[in-house]
Amino acid sequence: MEELYQEAQGPLLRYCLTLAYDQSSAEDLAQETFLRALIHLADLEDLSPSQRRAWLRKTARNLWIDSLRKHSRETYPGEEALKLFSFEEDFTRGQVAGLLNCLPPEEGPLFRMRYFEGYNATELGEIFDLPAGTVRSRLSSARIRLQKMLKE
Repeated sequence: MEELYQEAQGPLLRYCLTLAYDQSSAEDLAQETFLRALIHLADLEDLSPSQRRAWLRKTARNLWIDSLRKHSRETYPGEEALKLFSFEEDFTRGQVAGLLNCLPPEEGPLFRMRYFEGYNATELGEIFDLPAGTVRSRLSSARIRLQKMLKE
């Protein structure tokens, strides 16, 4: 386990940061991922290093999506809450993060990674194990949702 942690800790934390968009949440997500790895250590020992990294990334992504779903059931901002935002031409990081957090879990990280980190649809498809066409479709849907939120 120590070898796995030393090998994957940095890259996994960077990946979690792209998902969580906040250092503290990313660290929590990485920690939870390594806890899952500890539970499944016997299975991971049979995998190659690249397969272990893929397992960690997929586990982190699934944990993150689960937490978003849980959070959206608890504190999903309704349409009235969105109307309360005062939109200006120059958005603060918090406002942008708030808007992006309103996107469904299957669109938010794709949008962040595409437009804030420069990944293309093919790369995102490989990361999220999706066809590039599905990635483009979800990005389009995210843009439409954000445009509607901005108009309101």
